[in-house]
Amino acid sequence: MARVLVTRAAEDAVPICHALLQLGHRPVQVPLLQRVWDIDALAPLADEDFDWLVITSGAAADVLAAAAPGAWLRARIGAVGPATARKLASMGRMPDLVPTRHLGVQLVRAMGDLTGKRVLYPKGDLAPPATAEALRDAGADVVEVVVYRNEAPTGHREQLAAALPVDATPLLSGSAARRLKEAWPGDVDALGEVIAIGPSTATVAHEVGLPVHQIADPHTLEGVLMLLNGVRG
Repeated sequence: MARVLVTRAAEDAVPICHALLQLGHRPVQVPLLQRVWDIDALAPLADEDFDWLVITSGAAADVLAAAAPGAWLRARIGAVGPATARKLASMGRMPDLVPTRHLGVQLVRAMGDLTGKRVLYPKGDLAPPATAEALRDAGADVVEVVVYRNEAPTGHREQLAAALPVDATPLLSGSAARRLKEAWPGDVDALGEVIAIGPSTATVAHEVGLPVHQIADPHTLEGVLMLLNGVRG
């Protein structure tokens, strides 16, 4: 039985923990992120019209549904991957587009020529700039709005130190990689086999000094779990 570190926000941890138990592993939960919504940021846009909504996380979908539900009744929706698409579907709104490669830049490429199109991009405060840059390069009039902040839970450093070492650490976002390095400046060997959900997350991990032993393909939670299936305790 391998001990696998789960750093997701508490409200997001259930699917991966359940899957790890099914694989015969032991999930070690240490939430390193907690989200704080900023509903007021979307309030001025609630009645405006957009051609596209670009949704790159379930959290962005949550805030958008709460703050500006009318926006997605009048626009096409692009979802970055299957997990975000499932979140939207659970809210009664199937996305119009999901790219075959689950990256923000790939989603924008799949949207095609956006010249003259107005695009709403709700995002977290730690979102990398690549998606917004790709939208502008495609000709879109982009309205970027930070709709949630990723904050550190109280006592996360102490909890992490007590949980390590582990046999494997999946990195499911660049923000998780940054927070992990900030919380654990010690020996990276204590993290075991580090698995990144995709190349953009791997890039952030390398930037902050974390090793990446494998990158999931497909770039989804399912892809990460396939690699974790081979980890031994």
